[in-house]
Amino acid sequence: MLDKIINESKAYYCVECRKCSSACPVTRVYGKFSPASIVERALIGIDDEILKSLDIWKCLSCGICEEVCPSGVEFLNFIRKTRNLARKENNVGIYAHEGIFESLQKLMLSNEFNASEWLQGLDVGEDDTLYFAGCLPFYDIIFKDIGIKSTNIGISTIKILNSAGIKPAVMQLCCGHDALWNGNVKLFKELAKKNVKEIKEMKIKRIIFSCPECYRTFKFDYPKLDVEMMHISEFLEKEEIEWNGKEDEKTYTYHDSCRLGRHLGIYDEPRNVLKKVGIEVKEMEHNREMALCCGTSAWMCCDWKAEEMRKERLKEASDIADVLITSCPKCQIHFRCTLSHEGHDIEVKDFAEVVAERIK
Repeated sequence: MLDKIINESKAYYCVECRKCSSACPVTRVYGKFSPASIVERALIGIDDEILKSLDIWKCLSCGICEEVCPSGVEFLNFIRKTRNLARKENNVGIYAHEGIFESLQKLMLSNEFNASEWLQGLDVGEDDTLYFAGCLPFYDIIFKDIGIKSTNIGISTIKILNSAGIKPAVMQLCCGHDALWNGNVKLFKELAKKNVKEIKEMKIKRIIFSCPECYRTFKFDYPKLDVEMMHISEFLEKEEIEWNGKEDEKTYTYHDSCRLGRHLGIYDEPRNVLKKVGIEVKEMEHNREMALCCGTSAWMCCDWKAEEMRKERLKEASDIADVLITSCPKCQIHFRCTLSHEGHDIEVKDFAEVVAERIK
């Protein structure tokens, strides 16, 4: 089976140039880890040792290795399928937060599972435009102690859509992104089946996402849906935006999340929208294709090494700006978690929140 994964991901094309290792944010903090070394160990194939190793769970699947690889090795495809195989060997990695998020994903398969209180008073309806809110309400509960209010992202997105004359239908179910990237393909397929079934029953023609992970999963990993799909920044770039003229003396920088940036190739749209509402983005040293990751993916291996990655990114941001704008709920959570006990002088806000505050 590992041979098949090697062939499908073109891992055998690795020429050991180590460009991936020099760019990989994990290699910076875990000296012995690198995408190239993972591939080499798989190619050597001594008793499929790689399937028993915890190293396969350290990868952030951020995609920077594929950006610099001269041989076209599809490392993300390789690592995802290797994890699926590893689970069959009882290697499930080290979950952050005691695995509560996988438990939540399983609970969401129940038709009785509901968390709609945050939608009360919002202008939502049964339009053929759907806002897929994903897991936002559940983050609020779990990360209450560090002041996380992820539903503000959802509220801001709905207000933005309202300003364009849209009263969106709303879904708040897990897309299955984390299950897929953690090798739990069975759970992913069950969540995808449930979501696709409900969307078809709602006769939706367009889906708007504020979460890049949800968008990426629907676009690349779901069965083909005959609907238009876009991130809220893509929607806004095409809209005429009348902003309220509110200015402040704060300086802003923008963090390219892995899924929205390297996975989906969306770089200009958020920046263009921010410019429309009067925000000049100061670029960090590592931006766009070479942006640094927030340090944790799919709620795995969130340890002190991941913290080192966040500290590096936050320092890069605080050196040039007062506000760090993110485009991913998880990035915001991870950065705010580090800020809750580290002394970086910077505020972290989501893209949708920033834009909603400035729309007239």
